[in-house]
Amino acid sequence: MSLNEHAKRVYNVAPDPVALTFADGETHEFEIESAEFFQEDFQGEAARVDDDADYRLVTDGDDLVVGRNAGDGWATFGVVTDVARA
Repeated sequence: MSLNEHAKRVYNVAPDPVALTFADGETHEFEIESAEFFQEDFQGEAARVDDDADYRLVTDGDDLVVGRNAGDGWATFGVVTDVARA
Protein backbone atom coordinates (compact mmCIF):
# COMPACT_ATOMS: atom_id res chain seq x y z
CA MET A 1 0.00 0.00 0.00
CA SER A 2 1.26 3.51 -0.78
CA LEU A 3 0.60 6.92 0.73
CA ASN A 4 -2.70 8.59 -0.18
CA GLU A 5 -2.07 11.09 -3.02
CA HIS A 6 -4.41 13.76 -1.60
CA ALA A 7 -2.92 13.41 1.88
CA LYS A 8 0.61 13.71 0.45
CA ARG A 9 -0.38 16.93 -1.33
CA VAL A 10 -1.87 18.42 1.88
CA TYR A 11 1.28 17.43 3.77
CA ASN A 12 3.56 18.99 1.13
CA VAL A 13 1.62 22.27 0.89
CA ALA A 14 1.23 22.76 4.67
CA PRO A 15 1.62 25.08 6.49
CA ASP A 16 0.44 27.18 3.53
CA PRO A 17 -3.35 27.27 3.02
CA VAL A 18 -4.87 24.54 0.85
CA ALA A 19 -8.02 24.47 -1.24
CA LEU A 20 -9.84 21.17 -0.84
CA THR A 21 -12.46 20.10 -3.35
CA PHE A 22 -15.03 17.59 -2.12
CA ALA A 23 -17.12 14.88 -3.78
CA ASP A 24 -20.15 17.22 -3.80
CA GLY A 25 -18.20 19.71 -5.97
CA GLU A 26 -17.71 22.31 -3.22
CA THR A 27 -14.24 23.80 -2.66
CA HIS A 28 -13.14 25.31 0.65
CA GLU A 29 -9.89 26.89 1.82
CA PHE A 30 -8.27 25.43 4.93
CA GLU A 31 -5.35 26.48 7.10
CA ILE A 32 -3.52 23.31 8.09
CA GLU A 33 -2.55 23.37 11.77
CA SER A 34 -0.90 19.94 11.84
CA ALA A 35 -0.29 17.14 9.36
CA GLU A 36 1.48 13.84 9.90
CA PHE A 37 1.73 10.30 8.61
CA PHE A 38 1.75 7.17 10.77
CA GLN A 39 3.15 4.64 8.29
CA GLU A 40 0.54 4.91 5.48
CA ASP A 41 -2.18 6.54 7.61
CA PHE A 42 -2.57 10.32 7.57
CA GLN A 43 -4.01 12.62 10.22
CA GLY A 44 -4.26 16.39 10.22
CA GLU A 45 -6.03 19.26 11.93
CA ALA A 46 -7.24 22.35 10.15
CA ALA A 47 -9.34 25.49 10.41
CA ARG A 48 -11.27 27.64 7.96
CA VAL A 49 -11.13 31.43 8.00
CA ASP A 50 -14.89 31.68 7.42
CA ASP A 51 -15.91 29.12 10.08
CA ASP A 52 -15.15 28.66 13.80
CA ALA A 53 -15.44 24.86 13.72
CA ASP A 54 -12.56 22.41 14.18
CA TYR A 55 -11.65 20.14 11.27
CA ARG A 56 -9.77 16.84 11.13
CA LEU A 57 -8.39 15.18 8.03
CA VAL A 58 -7.86 11.41 8.06
CA THR A 59 -7.27 8.72 5.50
CA ASP A 60 -9.91 6.00 5.40
CA GLY A 61 -8.81 3.34 2.96
CA ASP A 62 -8.35 5.08 -0.39
CA ASP A 63 -10.19 8.26 0.70
CA LEU A 64 -9.09 11.42 2.48
CA VAL A 65 -12.03 12.32 4.72
CA VAL A 66 -12.63 15.61 6.53
CA GLY A 67 -14.59 15.71 9.77
CA ARG A 68 -16.10 18.84 11.34
CA ASN A 69 -16.83 19.67 14.98
CA ALA A 70 -18.82 22.84 15.64
CA GLY A 71 -19.20 22.09 19.35
CA ASP A 72 -21.95 19.49 19.03
CA GLY A 73 -19.74 16.52 18.13
CA TRP A 74 -17.88 15.28 15.09
CA ALA A 75 -19.59 14.70 11.75
CA THR A 76 -18.26 13.87 8.30
CA PHE A 77 -17.80 17.06 6.29
CA GLY A 78 -16.83 15.37 3.05
CA VAL A 79 -14.50 13.20 0.98
CA VAL A 80 -11.65 15.07 -0.73
CA THR A 81 -11.39 14.72 -4.52
CA ASP A 82 -8.73 17.37 -5.21
CA VAL A 83 -6.09 19.37 -3.34
CA ALA A 84 -4.53 22.63 -4.56
CA ARG A 85 -2.39 25.37 -3.11
CA ALA A 86 -4.80 28.15 -2.07
